[in-house]
Formats: sequence, C-alpha cells, structure tokens
Amino acid sequence: GFVWIGGNGNDDQSLKFTQAGKVVMQIGKCGLKKTNADTKNLWEPADVFVYAKTNELFVADGYGNKRIIVFDADTGAFKRMWGAFGSVPTDDPPAPEGGQPMGPDGAPQFVPPVHAVKVSTDGLVYVGDRGGRRVQVFTIAGKFVNQVFIGRECHAPDCGNGQTAAGLAFSPDPEQRYLYVANRSQAQIMVFNRKTLEFLDGFGSWGSGTGQFGTLHHLSVDSKGNLYTAEVTPLKPENRRVQKFTFTGFVPMPMVTKNK
Repeated sequence: GFVWIGGNGNDDQSLKFTQAGKVVMQIGKCGLKKTNADTKNLWEPADVFVYAKTNELFVADGYGNKRIIVFDADTGAFKRMWGAFGSVPTDDPPAPEGGQPMGPDGAPQFVPPVHAVKVSTDGLVYVGDRGGRRVQVFTIAGKFVNQVFIGRECHAPDCGNGQTAAGLAFSPDPEQRYLYVANRSQAQIMVFNRKTLEFLDGFGSWGSGTGQFGTLHHLSVDSKGNLYTAEVTPLKPENRRVQKFTFTGFVPMPMVTKNK
C-alpha cells in the first residue's frame, strides 16, 4: 500500500510514501557525484518495482547510471546490482546502440536510459533497455535469461530519437501470459508471449487522436486488466496525457503449425 517515486533531474532519489503522503524512506541523496559502483546513491532513476515475495525494491537506474539495483523495501539496505547480460555495471561509455547496431546481441552494456523494470509472479526480472532498443530478462539474482529487440531498425532522426523499449507491463491473468511493451519512437504498444518473447500483436500509431501515441513513456495495468499509457511529447500539449484501454478479455494464443 505504499507509493514509490523516482526523482530525476538533480534529485537522484527513490522516495517511499504512505498513501496519505508521509515520507517513509529515501534512497539516494542529491548533489553527489554518481557512479555505477555507488551502492547508496542513484543517478536519475527511471522506474521502480516492489517484488512482494522477497520484499525487495528493484530500481531501473537509469538515465545516468546503467544498471538494475536492488534494495530492501523496508530498510533501504543495498542487496545487489547488475548491468546488461548480468555483467558488472561500469562507468565506461556504452556502445551507441541507438545509432549503430553492435552485432547480433546488441551493446554489451545497457544504453541509457535504462527505463523500465517489472518482476513477474514467477520471479523473472524484465528490463526495458530503452537506448539499447531491447527488453532483457533476468532471474531475481541477476542471471541473464533472454532478450528480445524492440524496433531495432528504428534510427534517429528518421525514427524519433531511435529509442524504443520505454515501458513494460504484464497481463492480469495469474500466469501473466502476455508482456506489453511501450515502443517509444514507433508509437506502438507491442504484445509478446511473456515466457517465449514471441511477438504476437501490436497497436497504435503517431498522432494525437484516440488510440494514437506521441512519445510513449510508461505503462501500467490495474487489477481488472485495464491498460494505462503515459505520453510526454513536449511540443504537443494534447499528448501530455494518460490514456486508458479497457480490458475486454483474452483471445486464444496463436497456434503455429508446421507443414509436413
């Protein structure tokens, strides 16, 4: 029942509030030099997720750093952290995945911003590597499992800023069969089989109309399965908005048959 926010700009904090607005805990301090080795401070964190089974806070850190960092959700004590492919996060400049592809596996580090993090009920950590144009999947301990590229053909300036995987959400069924990904520069919500990362469907286009998107930023799903999207287009006030998509039910998973 707590509310968590991530401070961007020069705040560099994750704050925990009661629903009445009382500050309960602060992780990180402003005005300090930030590095990927610092276990007490953050650098422009972009997203947080509390995993109830382990009572841990997962932070996508973020616009400045290039890592997932985990804290105790009650005490704020540091637990562990990792970078792309489960490696040690470093302060070296990341490969410019948004400009030039870096081979079949992509950049060896996360490419800032590391913009979204969600943990599934079966204990897999999904990370939206927005600059790297991919979603990477890890165990709770940070071991790399799999990845899927999101709009890897998208390059700036012909395709927005060339960044894609901005927001993540799961379908509301107990198995969380579907993964929703907010594709920033291509203005689409993409739907994947969460376990296999097979692309299934997508919807949306650039624009300000109903069901269109301008600079997708984050996603959320409520307890009834309704999907909420956040847009942050700076030059179009009508796209500084939240849209709600009503959940109407599941359709059967696509069946792939092989010709004999």
